[in-house]
Amino acid sequence: MRDEPSYELAYKFRRILVPISLMNPARLKELLNVAADFGERYGAEIVFLYVASSENDPVAEQLQKTVEDYMGKKGIKHTFKVRRLGEGETVASEIVKELSENNYDMVVLMSRGYYGASALLYNSTSIAVALAANTSVLILR
Repeated sequence: MRDEPSYELAYKFRRILVPISLMNPARLKELLNVAADFGERYGAEIVFLYVASSENDPVAEQLQKTVEDYMGKKGIKHTFKVRRLGEGETVASEIVKELSENNYDMVVLMSRGYYGASALLYNSTSIAVALAANTSVLILR
């Protein structure tokens, strides 16, 4: 056993994608806390992604302000991206596209709480991304 802390994670997870959407404020804070922790402790670059259903989606601005306020106070290096939902695409497929078009070491997703067969029945975004992602996936329940 080591007495000093090990920072091997700092080399493994340098760039992290964090898909974000409207959700319960407590759940959003939990997601932001985890993202901030990776940024703070390991120096990871955090990229928040919102998948918008329309060109000028007002939710994107609202979420960006929330992220900027929270991460700015903590001084965490981050970016906020918006992808427009393509025709015939799902939020999960847009997240997977983002992962494959850019280099990410991990994706952190918030689950709605479904698991097992119910996750498949209710079109769980987190399960779909976990199955198709080309990188490590952390799902928060």
